[in-house]
Amino acid sequence: MTYRELFRFLGKFVAKQKWRFFFVYLLDSIAWPFEALVWPWILSRFVALFISFESDRQGAWQALQPLVFFGIGAYLFIELVSRLQGFLIGKAIPKIQADIRMSMFEHVERHSPRYFNERFAGSLANKISDMTTQVEQIAQQLFWPILPALVICVAATVIFWSINPIFAYCLGAWIIIHLSIVLKFSRKIDVYATEHEEVKSTLSGRIVDSLTNNFAVNLFHRFKYEQTQLFPHQEKEEIANRKTRIYTEKMLCFFSLIFLVTNFLLINGALVYLWLHDQISTPHVVQVFNSMWSITSSVLMAGNALPRLFSAFGAAKQAGSLMLDPQDIHDVPHAKPLQIHSGEIIFKNVSFRYSEKELFTDKQVHIRGGEKVGIVGYTGAGKSTFINLILRFFPIHKGSIFIDNQDIAFVTLESLRQSIAVIPQDPVLFHRTLRENIAYGKIDATEEEIIHAAKLAHCDEFIRNIPGGYEAKVGERGTKLSGGEKQRIAIARAILANAPILILDEATSSLDSVTERYIQDSLTTLMQNKTAIVIAHRLSTLLRMDRILVFEQGRVAEEGSHEELLQKKQLYFRMWNMQVGGFLPDTL
Repeated sequence: MTYRELFRFLGKFVAKQKWRFFFVYLLDSIAWPFEALVWPWILSRFVALFISFESDRQGAWQALQPLVFFGIGAYLFIELVSRLQGFLIGKAIPKIQADIRMSMFEHVERHSPRYFNERFAGSLANKISDMTTQVEQIAQQLFWPILPALVICVAATVIFWSINPIFAYCLGAWIIIHLSIVLKFSRKIDVYATEHEEVKSTLSGRIVDSLTNNFAVNLFHRFKYEQTQLFPHQEKEEIANRKTRIYTEKMLCFFSLIFLVTNFLLINGALVYLWLHDQISTPHVVQVFNSMWSITSSVLMAGNALPRLFSAFGAAKQAGSLMLDPQDIHDVPHAKPLQIHSGEIIFKNVSFRYSEKELFTDKQVHIRGGEKVGIVGYTGAGKSTFINLILRFFPIHKGSIFIDNQDIAFVTLESLRQSIAVIPQDPVLFHRTLRENIAYGKIDATEEEIIHAAKLAHCDEFIRNIPGGYEAKVGERGTKLSGGEKQRIAIARAILANAPILILDEATSSLDSVTERYIQDSLTTLMQNKTAIVIAHRLSTLLRMDRILVFEQGRVAEEGSHEELLQKKQLYFRMWNMQVGGFLPDTL
């Protein structure tokens, strides 16, 4: 992401609070310059009065009173402005962080499964978190030291010119040299920071990947192996981090040298010289001397903040690159909701490849509305791909898929996927309650509907035996449940969804034979008056299907009922005879 793209992205969220940010900047431009330049002036007036009343100190109070009250008023004014600014920032920053986080989350979650298959989920989450963190860092550096320092420098130059132009020239020269060094170094820091954030994001993704698969790590006792796999990424992160920090320290060394020459020697030397030659008054010496320290502190803090600002920009650009990833699956303009009448599905000359592998070429399939169709085939035959294309998880490269004469490329994704209930082979549950996981099939389901679906899926029994019952959390990805229990929760979810098209991808593979018998009865009831597609390695589960499609290398090699396919004595016949323990082997 370039700076222009980053500013355009952030600008959308700043615009939502433009007046709040405007007043933050306005108050910021008042409080700091006022504090930095007014106190030296007040001190110079005190010195002038002390000199005037050196011989009559008892009578000085009358003259000092207005200055004292002005000082108290100045202090209260600065505090009032600072606190008001703080309250505005307290509202503005959390709001912009929340807006950015939700915008990035919405963009990322709408990517297709292919996108997530090729990336670490931990890395994606880390980038979203980084963007919100860096936005706060950018705001802090801009509103605290950098923008106020610019106002202070302009105002101080005007004041110094009124005292003696020499001080204005010296101050201007110092500021120009200082900022030139900052800008020169900050460009490189920006590059290093972007590099550091990229390797750090990859490292974070690797850590999350290892922790997510901790069961496998424990199972094979691969703790040291995981550390060795992580070490190269950690080493890259350490090197990138070190380069950024060391380069920043080199810049600070130049700052110290320039400060010594221009501020400490040049300006203070001019002060002493002009005072010795009676060309400047003692109060003005006090004012310039104290103002320079305030200005120096502000500029030095701004100088130190600029590398952090560029570093934050670098990290934000790297995190913002998420928003540049195009979504390969999205609603076309003016997409219409899918209208289901019978549930007829037609593949018309569909070609699809995954990476460089061609899976389907001019594929033709016709599933009639309300038909129960089984799909079999060896591993890699294209069974899961067939399902994924119906769900529009991947874009097809040629041809069309129709549901009830409606091209699914031109209907809304929401209506398409709400019309299809899927029971996957390996269901993944949220780390939420059992109630929430079942209700995911129908968000507004009533308590009675949830329990009814659970009973049909034969999971109500084990849920009530779990401490907490329906309110018990299932662990990350459902790790607290067995494979069969997770499968039953997924079935209950699909029952609750009650979609007109039902897809079962090895839906009973994780169940014991007794539970499977009950579930099969429930699924048979569920499939009534629906178009059903059933993928199975256990061919005996397809005996009740109206038709069976035999996939081989992406094409439909055979089709017909179980009896018809056996009579042909071809591929399906060989599969049926080769089953071991009721399951189909991966290959011939």
